[in-house]
Amino acid sequence: LAAIMHFIYADFVATLIPTWIPAHLFWTYFAAIALIAGAVGMFIPKTEFYAAALSALMIFLWVILLHAPRALADLHNANETTAFFEALAMCGACLLIAFKKKIHEPNK
Repeated sequence: LAAIMHFIYADFVATLIPTWIPAHLFWTYFAAIALIAGAVGMFIPKTEFYAAALSALMIFLWVILLHAPRALADLHNANETTAFFEALAMCGACLLIAFKKKIHEPNK
């Protein structure tokens, strides 16, 4: 769903990217495609771990580079705070998927 929203609202999403990062629209579409690739990869058993782990890394980098600075810049903006915690939760969900076998079978 997030990937689809990146395509539908590409012009708006591009405005969220920090000004010091060039080619905002490119990164908007790149992120959308990466989200789709990660989601598809999580459904394929051979690529599930890598897709989930790399998706977690990608989303965590967004938390650090995009969401945290925006939320800290305007602490009273609930939208920015929500976006920060939403991205952090998605990162955690990807990590749970990546390590689900270790969680369910810790001695293997």
